[in-house]
Amino acid sequence: MQGLLLMLLVFAICFTRGSSKACPAIPVQQNFTLTEFMGTWYEVEGLSTRFIKGDCITHTFSQRSDNWIQVNTTEKRDDGKRILYTGKLSPAHVNETARLQILFAEGVYLDFFPVQDEFSFIPFLVLATDYRSYSLVYSCTQHSFNPTIYAWIFSRGQQIEESTIKQLKDMLKEYNIRIDHMETVDQVDCP
Repeated sequence: MQGLLLMLLVFAICFTRGSSKACPAIPVQQNFTLTEFMGTWYEVEGLSTRFIKGDCITHTFSQRSDNWIQVNTTEKRDDGKRILYTGKLSPAHVNETARLQILFAEGVYLDFFPVQDEFSFIPFLVLATDYRSYSLVYSCTQHSFNPTIYAWIFSRGQQIEESTIKQLKDMLKEYNIRIDHMETVDQVDCP
């Protein structure tokens, strides 16, 4: 009987959400200023299965009249069509403005995060930025037994220095984030 109880206990622990491995706790950029982060960023590289499959990916952040931050993400598909994804962003914690959360517009289907209820926010953490040339953004969602980790390298222009990319990837490696699946986003011949 004790063997059966022990087996049931182990089974219950193993199937508890996030019990095998949890999202790593990574510090965000200190003294982050959201207003300086606003504007258009070009996605240079992305980690994990990208929800946007095209080229020429941009993310534009702007202040809305209702105090939310508007997020417009665009991509160019293989057939040449430009696709727009919209969402809104807000700080997740009062004292850490670089720890943000994003909510995508109703009706937008995104396959990069697990299905969540319609009011779920997705973490959007700014790990590093100089506001003028680069940003490193990280997200992790916990589902099933393991976390799904995403990271993006943004640039204010369509290109970024290789040394900056290496520095940002090294930062991810410091936190044991595997970067071997980072994909380069084609920003050539973009509108």
